[in-house]
Amino acid sequence: MSELQSLRSDRSSKQQELRACTNEVAVLNNKIAKLDIIIEDFAQFKRDVQEHRNHFRQVSNETYDDWKGTLFIQSRINMSSNIYMSSLREYVNKVDDNLDELNNERMRLQNEIYSTEGLIGNIKASINWLSTKITNLLN
Repeated sequence: MSELQSLRSDRSSKQQELRACTNEVAVLNNKIAKLDIIIEDFAQFKRDVQEHRNHFRQVSNETYDDWKGTLFIQSRINMSSNIYMSSLREYVNKVDDNLDELNNERMRLQNEIYSTEGLIGNIKASINWLSTKITNLLN
């Protein structure tokens, strides 16, 4: 094989590697875009549940002129402690845990893309990891 043929073969091989890598990055970007939609849906759902929880708290604190006595007090305590304090809070926490896992998966996919970018990609991956951890702590 001549040197020219060898160089052409190497170039062709590298072009195939580049196409494969470019295709993989496109697939990962597509997955990230789909995940972004799911993350936003979960975040909106969490906000909605929190809003309902706050509304429920307001309802449980209302007083009624025609409803008094121990039955009213017990009903208010049951609503407040059983539903508002435990069930809804646990539900919000579970939604939050799922949101954290979605954020972690998004970070993993982004870091796969960054792994194709050499040293700058490593720095981006580190920043991405820190940003995701901060986001998970704040949501």
